[in-house]
Amino acid sequence: ASPELFQNVVERTYMRLFRYFTALTVRGADSAISISNFLKEELKKETGVNGEVEYCTVDERFYRKYSPQNIQDKYQLTFPTLLYVGRISPHKGVHLLISAFKIVRQQFPDAKLLIVGKHTFNEYSQELQHLRSNDKNIIFTGFVPDEELPSYFAACDVYTTATLWEGFNLPAAEAQAMNKPVVAFNIGSHPEVIKYGILVEPNNIGKFSQAIITFLKERKKSKKVKSAAQE
Repeated sequence: ASPELFQNVVERTYMRLFRYFTALTVRGADSAISISNFLKEELKKETGVNGEVEYCTVDERFYRKYSPQNIQDKYQLTFPTLLYVGRISPHKGVHLLISAFKIVRQQFPDAKLLIVGKHTFNEYSQELQHLRSNDKNIIFTGFVPDEELPSYFAACDVYTTATLWEGFNLPAAEAQAMNKPVVAFNIGSHPEVIKYGILVEPNNIGKFSQAIITFLKERKKSKKVKSAAQE
């Protein structure tokens, strides 16, 4: 990720060193395999190495049906539920996601945001807790074992990610495999990966929240039709 997406000097310095040593290592290679065309072009720009593309594959277990009941009971989830899975890091835009969620709550007061992932930057995590303002509808789960993730996807209505840099975005691909729509920014590899969802211009919280609301309204209407058919 670009160092400019990180907030303090230590974080930016770490990312610059990480990118420098990565580029130094790759420069000696004759070729390389990238997981998206976006990364292929980034690698070529930074190192001169022109590699090949092999997309990440979604594990077959994400194409099965899972009951959301355990996750719904554990976190007291109701309709609607938004989900994010990934690192809790500045470039992942979790702060933007929380801001968008607050707008969504204006139309869907009972909405809940489930944020699944490991915290990796203490200062950033503290900022998120401040932004959260003790809102019990914003739930940080911490790390979740990989084998449990399908149940989390099953429990959500929309998968949401406000990441500002992405080389592939496997959780978004996994969400789509489980027939969950994705709302994300139109950055990095997202045009290649996200086919069932809405991409909006980066940092536009208004359009991001409206895209979520659009899917939630469709979901609510679908649930009403299904309920009426069962009566």
